Amino acid sequence: MTATISLESRTEIHDRGYQGFQVYAQGMSGSMKEKAKILPYVREGNIVELGSGNGVVLELLAARFPGSNIVGVDISDTMLKMASERKYKSKVKFVKGDITEIEFKENSLDTIVFCSILHEVYSYNGYDRNILNETLMKAYKALRPGGRLIIRDGVKPKNDLVYLAFKNKETEEKFYRFAKDFGPYEIPFSQEKSTVRLRREDAMEFLSKYIYDVNWNIEVKEQFGIYTSDEYKKQLQRLGFNIIHAESYLIEWLKKTHYEKDVEIFKKINSELIRQEYPDSTMILVAEKPMEESKWAEH
Repeated sequence: MTATISLESRTEIHDRGYQGFQVYAQGMSGSMKEKAKILPYVREGNIVELGSGNGVVLELLAARFPGSNIVGVDISDTMLKMASERKYKSKVKFVKGDITEIEFKENSLDTIVFCSILHEVYSYNGYDRNILNETLMKAYKALRPGGRLIIRDGVKPKNDLVYLAFKNKETEEKFYRFAKDFGPYEIPFSQEKSTVRLRREDAMEFLSKYIYDVNWNIEVKEQFGIYTSDEYKKQLQRLGFNIIHAESYLIEWLKKTHYEKDVEIFKKINSELIRQEYPDSTMILVAEKPMEESKWAEH
């Protein structure tokens, strides 16, 4: 199916320019295989992706669940136009809207997908967890009992100190630029011989950003690690959800193509620097609305 989206009233959170949007969309499409990992957890029926971007996940959903009603919601006219131009194997509907404000009828949806969008909700709304949590609460209300919420996004690592050693001057210079430009706060670090000492969560933020060039000024303002996996789970449980799946991992492409060529990460143990694994880049979290709602659920 192909739909036409009017661009008469253009809306963009950030106007990346033609090249920026193309690079942004290519990144979405390039991660299609990774995003397909959410498909086994989708409940058929009424499926909504909030923050659907250029339609990569919608294409996956339409192919896997041809009998479902699939809706993509996004605020960006450019992304909606790109999504509408994809070829879908079954019907897909597009809705323009701010996912922090849009509301669906209570108990009406079988699956809600947030794919690489919750960190943007948080970052573009003043780094405010309350808005993020309100968005999750609305998702809970919209899901029917037994419905599922699927989150694929960045994940905050445990809070300890690590050391970064750069393998080339370009990556080192990118770090100093990142430390100054990072959106929510200036990154605290100290130099120790040939390394920089910083919090593991800040090292993760750097690793998630330094590969960007064209869209640097936008991406560097986003905080990918809002919650740890356990914090996400606790927040969803407070809303009334049951957690049915949680995993976090490092995308192998990032490790092989970028990290291993540019930077090493260490932890100091007994005054000795011990090589560490790179922090996880991605979390998949699946929560289910119980068939009988708990009286403790926060509404």
